[in-house]
Amino acid sequence: MVQAPARAENEPSSALLADRYGRRSDDGARRLRARVLIGALAAAGIAILVWIAIDMFAPSVDSRDVGFHVVDAESVRVTFDVTKPAERTAMCTLEALSTGYGQVGLLEVEIGPQSAGTVRITSEVATSELATTGLVRACTLTD
Repeated sequence: MVQAPARAENEPSSALLADRYGRRSDDGARRLRARVLIGALAAAGIAILVWIAIDMFAPSVDSRDVGFHVVDAESVRVTFDVTKPAERTAMCTLEALSTGYGQVGLLEVEIGPQSAGTVRITSEVATSELATTGLVRACTLTD
């Protein structure tokens, strides 16, 4: 069995521990790095929460397909509802698709300020060949 070297009674315990386990590096720099890292992560977390809150309460536009009618080989009539803030303007993109789901027609429709939040719109989309469906691809607020 190996015994530790004898120490004087008045030697501080920190010196004894340092001899046994090795000396510690500068704790001040380590604490500073940890505090800076925690601060940066907290700032990033707060920025993400603010961004989510702003996006959540921002006005939006929703659309819902109501129906379509294939008029002939050159057009399809699309009926859809748009819900948006009444005083805002929205731009909706209508799409006509063929049997293979290829795009055969595209139309952008502007919906200006209305007296009601939800409006029903019917628009005719010109097609390059016979369409089998017409739908709303997307609506966005423009102002």
